[in-house]
Amino acid sequence: MDTALETSQQKEKLLKALYTLQLKSNTTLQTASPLLSSQQGMGMVTELQVQQLADKTKTLCRDLDDIKNLLHYRQDELVRQIPNPTGSRYGCVSGIHCSRDGSIYVTAEAAPWVHVLSSTGQVLRSLPCWQTGREGGSFLPEDVTVTRAGMVAVADMINGAVWVFNPHTTPSKGEWIKIGKLGSPRGVGVDSTGKILVADYAQGQVCSFALDHAFRTLNICSVPNLQGPRYVSPAPNGGFVVSRPPRIAGMVLKVFFPSCCSSAESGILIGRWIPEQSSAVILAVVHFPFIPVQVKQYLREVQQVTKVSVSVLGSWNNSKQEKEESLSEFLEDLGTIFSHEPWIQISKEGDSKFWNCSTLQKQPDNHREEEIILVYYDQRKVMLSHLHPPSDTADLGAEDASKLSAIFNTVASSKVLFMTDRYDDGPIKMTHWQSDGIEASIIVELMKQASVPACMLLTFLLSLVSGVCNSRVLKFWPLSFLWSKLSTCEQLGHRLQHLQVISSSKKAQNQTQLMRKANIFVSLLIDVALGILLMSWLYRKNQIGHLADTLIPVADHVAEELQDLLQWLMGAPAGLKMNRALDQVLGRFFLYHIHLWISYIHLMSPFIEMILWYVGLSACLGLTVALCILSDIIALLTFHIYCFYVYGARLYCLKIYGLSSLWRLFRGKKWNVLRQRVDSCSYDLDQLFIGTLLFTILLFLLPTTALYYLVFTLLCLLVVIVQGLIHLLVDLIDSLPLYSIILRFCRSYRLAAGVKFRVLEQQDGKPLRLLMQINPLSYGSVVQTYRLPTYSCYPKDSWTSLCKKLFLGELIYPWKHKGEKQD
Repeated sequence: MDTALETSQQKEKLLKALYTLQLKSNTTLQTASPLLSSQQGMGMVTELQVQQLADKTKTLCRDLDDIKNLLHYRQDELVRQIPNPTGSRYGCVSGIHCSRDGSIYVTAEAAPWVHVLSSTGQVLRSLPCWQTGREGGSFLPEDVTVTRAGMVAVADMINGAVWVFNPHTTPSKGEWIKIGKLGSPRGVGVDSTGKILVADYAQGQVCSFALDHAFRTLNICSVPNLQGPRYVSPAPNGGFVVSRPPRIAGMVLKVFFPSCCSSAESGILIGRWIPEQSSAVILAVVHFPFIPVQVKQYLREVQQVTKVSVSVLGSWNNSKQEKEESLSEFLEDLGTIFSHEPWIQISKEGDSKFWNCSTLQKQPDNHREEEIILVYYDQRKVMLSHLHPPSDTADLGAEDASKLSAIFNTVASSKVLFMTDRYDDGPIKMTHWQSDGIEASIIVELMKQASVPACMLLTFLLSLVSGVCNSRVLKFWPLSFLWSKLSTCEQLGHRLQHLQVISSSKKAQNQTQLMRKANIFVSLLIDVALGILLMSWLYRKNQIGHLADTLIPVADHVAEELQDLLQWLMGAPAGLKMNRALDQVLGRFFLYHIHLWISYIHLMSPFIEMILWYVGLSACLGLTVALCILSDIIALLTFHIYCFYVYGARLYCLKIYGLSSLWRLFRGKKWNVLRQRVDSCSYDLDQLFIGTLLFTILLFLLPTTALYYLVFTLLCLLVVIVQGLIHLLVDLIDSLPLYSIILRFCRSYRLAAGVKFRVLEQQDGKPLRLLMQINPLSYGSVVQTYRLPTYSCYPKDSWTSLCKKLFLGELIYPWKHKGEKQD
């Protein structure tokens, strides 16, 4: 390689010398010819000799041009002789770029590498084109360039993406980052402003965009209406220039072939042709013998049902013998019966995994040699999967996602085509993913038949329950207040809406609605199952009696602890000296309420076991209903703590607002209620005296009130936190898409986030072989996409609003207050 590059450098110097000699020879001839011909008296040269000299010079210039052209011709051979660092040789150089530091970046066809060479031809580094992470796989670079920041950018035409090599990542070898998606990028470059230029061959446009430090695309723009741009390069004036191949030989034809048809007998290929992508999606193989008229009639019926333009795309030859020339010629003649442009011919010889794939053009004036990429895909997985487009789809990736969804929709919409197997008595025999028998389950079919009367009965019962819930009796004040404040009633109403969705006779319009119904059904099923388990535990070995016997001592213990706390506050808590009169009044007031509460608990103690026994039956409605009942029981048992908090908060709030109003009085200001602002105001001497007196009294009484408010606020917050944790658990059970998570765990291909292509083993002269694999949706995306909406019966105040309310003494409700403006 060193000798070849040294020869190439010497040749370039010789080319420059020859070009300079040719230019100077022409200049000298044009200057000397009239001068020499005009000096006849000197006897030096004649006009004939001048003419002969001119002819010899022209001959020499022509020879120099021939030598220059020959050297240019040898240039390509010298470059092709540069060995590949992987051990093989470049079939053809597809992209080359020379950076500012003199390094040469080279990409070759069918080689997932970017090789960095020095100016002398020494290999400095080889960058493997491999995508790390969950969607790992190799890709083939088409063209290469280097940005101003020194990062390598390549165009990936097969995946329709642009990759940038980030050398500053944690792995020592760096990683490739996908920074944009296009239709079929072939050329890539960097303009004078530092933007990346990408030539989109199929879309006929050149896209430009910049990159920030986080590799996000900025200032995306495109120049459309270009005919097949191949390479792109910046122009000196800030624009760019593109090159276009002289013929259509560079077109790439992608054939998506189902792997289940690899062992099918010879026949014709049925599928859909997508001209925008130059792609053929093979759906099935029709075997011999068949009648072409019946095949055309069958395809017309399929098109009417599926609304997919299914047609005969080509022929399939699975020859068991070495040579079957007669069958090959017959398959070529089928192209005249089924008119399709282009006619795809795929042949497999024996058990060889390298197939022959070619196209036959019917128009004699349209001879084009297309580059064919054979993509294998699992038809069953693509049929059953649901493709989720990326949420952060940019301008460069929106069209790519739609192209991929076109392939998935083609297979999913052709469900009627897959309902015939080889055991049918029809005139057409096909091979597809269900050709050995239609995939079905007897249990599923029986459940479908039994679900119809069950849904009708459930709908009737729900209509009765809805009628009772919407009756006027429940809209009167006491019942309506309890219905809106108790979390159990809110949860029952929420589950009632779920039952109405499940029992609805309206068919799901799309996959999203179907998944929502399935998630609600599984959530209800698991919720009821957990509730029945809880109920079985409660009624086994008299657990309810033990709970009732434990509840009264616990309530007494809490009341005793509160009494001890109040006795401590009525003394000198933490060495603080409180206002004794106010301290005694507040302490005795709260002690009296605790005495009333203990009397109420002992009065209800004979009935607590019976109440718990009947309340435990509600666990059959679901674990969430039981948890909401537990939250309401906690609210009832700690009602005296909430009352203490309300009393302390009202006193503290009254003093805070009184002190703030009197503080404005000192400064000669007042609060304007109409304009909602503070205005200046003049006060009399009596008003200032009384204001000073009241301010002093409130200021000295504030520490005692603030201490009681602080203690009972902490106790109330403790109760609110316990209730909040219970409601969070209820919301988790209500909103968690359990069916989608189970589906992602058991059959991850059903929830597809995209695809990745794995390059299979290659052979010279054979088409490029790729394996399309489905990338499953991540668990976080599954929860985010299919999360069920829930109700929230706890306050939604922000942390700032919550701290403000606590400081000012405003009430914090343990339920959702409808009249309150929430942040």
